[in-house]
Amino acid sequence: MRLTRMQWILISGAAIIAAYTGFAYTQSKKLDRPSYEVVKRDGSFEIRDYGARLWAEVSVSQAEYGAMSREGFRPLARYIFGGNESQTSMAMTAPVSLIMEQTDPRMRFFMSDKGRAADLPKPLQEGIRFIEEPAQRYAVLSYGGLLSQERNMEFGQKLKAWCDAEGLVIEGPLEVYGYNAPYEVIRHNEVAYPIGRR
Repeated sequence: MRLTRMQWILISGAAIIAAYTGFAYTQSKKLDRPSYEVVKRDGSFEIRDYGARLWAEVSVSQAEYGAMSREGFRPLARYIFGGNESQTSMAMTAPVSLIMEQTDPRMRFFMSDKGRAADLPKPLQEGIRFIEEPAQRYAVLSYGGLLSQERNMEFGQKLKAWCDAEGLVIEGPLEVYGYNAPYEVIRHNEVAYPIGRR
C-alpha cells in the first residue's frame, strides 16, 4: 500500500516528536541529583535517607506555585548561568525544590551533595543564599504530569495521609520537587516531607 504525501508528513512528524521526547527525557535523567538510599518502598511512596546537600535558595512572596515559579526561578537561573562575581556558568541540576511553608515559602536549586557554600561564586543579585542541609530522612511520593498548585496540594495530602497511616512523624513543611525543563513532555515530580527516624 502506497502512502500519500500527507500520511508521510504525519508519520515523519510523529517520529520527530517521539525522538525529541525521548532525547529530552534521557537528558533530564543525566542531570546531577542528590544521592539517597531507599529505606522502604510502597508503590509510588518511598522513605529515603538523603546525605548532606547544598542548595541555592531565594524567598518568595507566597506558597503558591505560580508565584514561586515567577519570583524564584529567574534569579536562581540567572545566578547559575553566569550572574555571579566570577561570571561562572554552572550546569543545570535537578530537582528544583519548592518549600511550601506558609510563613517562609522558598525556591531552591540543588547545587551539590559534596560541596560547600564557601566554594560557590558570590551572587550578583541580592536575596540568593546558600543552604548547607544536613542528612535527613524523607517520605516521598512520585507522580507525573504538569506541576500546578492544585496537583501539588493533592499529592501532598496523599503523602500526609500515608505518613499518618505509617505512623511517621512529619518534621517540616511540604517540599515539591520538579525534575524536568518546561518543554519536556514526559515529567517526573515528587512531593516530600522530612520525617523523624524511628
